[in-house]
Amino acid sequence: MLTESKIDKSLLKDVIQKKFGISVVNFTLVPKWEAARGYIIESSNHKSFFLKIYWDDKTPDSAFRFADDLFSRAGIVNIAHPIPTSQGQMRIQIRDFQIALFDWISGKTAQEHKLTDIQLEGLGELLAKIHQSKTIIGEYSVRENFTIPFKDRLVSILSDMSEMTGDSSKYKTKLELFLRPHRQEFMRELEILEKLQRKVRTMNLEFVNCHGEPSPGNILSSDNAEVYLLDWDEPIFAPKEKDLLFFKDNLEPVMKGYSGFSSDTVIDQDVLEFYGHMWNLGEITCYGSKLLFEDHSDAQNQIWLDNLEGGWDFAF
Repeated sequence: MLTESKIDKSLLKDVIQKKFGISVVNFTLVPKWEAARGYIIESSNHKSFFLKIYWDDKTPDSAFRFADDLFSRAGIVNIAHPIPTSQGQMRIQIRDFQIALFDWISGKTAQEHKLTDIQLEGLGELLAKIHQSKTIIGEYSVRENFTIPFKDRLVSILSDMSEMTGDSSKYKTKLELFLRPHRQEFMRELEILEKLQRKVRTMNLEFVNCHGEPSPGNILSSDNAEVYLLDWDEPIFAPKEKDLLFFKDNLEPVMKGYSGFSSDTVIDQDVLEFYGHMWNLGEITCYGSKLLFEDHSDAQNQIWLDNLEGGWDFAF
């Protein structure tokens, strides 16, 4: 993992000046990111940007290009989009990591600040515009096929709990204490997910360009109360329910805004449930894997555990 001490800020300044024509005078660490390190950077002309540094990045170039297309071609402005370099690059390789630059948007995420109904309506409008964007920028290249890529790893996590001993690390033990009482429940949920998978694969569904994960941490309420979608790392061409899942408990104001820009407002409950169970079990697999099979600091492990305990939240 890339640590603060390994980042050569003098090198970053030189690269940003050369590639973006921006003279950086200050870096301020934003310690919130799982797969990246973020800085607010201030330029010599007092403009602020967000610099994202990726050390183990699996985000395809097409995702960066997609966010830029939404902004520059579809005219959707309330999104965090990469700033192209003078040569049109969306991110830059520097030694063993990559960087991308964004305009800085000051505000709080929906995790930190509850959105008002007016903001939820605005978010519905934003999602509808994104979902309609295929008529302008075309279909995003990654298409939903309703696979369950984490199935074997999830079963492995739930099985390995029975093999834990007194020598297990304290965070593996904490993981066991959280998962063991729910093991049968999780296995039943996996069975439900597989049943829904078979069903949705037979359905004639309308696909749209989706953000992919508009979770509360990826929604920003700006200082002037506008809403923005952040982190375009996993866009996908999929049913609209892929995005709308995250507003299951706030659908009325979201769909009020959505209906102003899209006539496709009927939500398929089976598709919504499929994505809900995918999210629940995917979060368990993601953070369970980090705690059980990877080696991290206690501080990082506590973050993974907190994310795990807070991520299993879609009930049907």
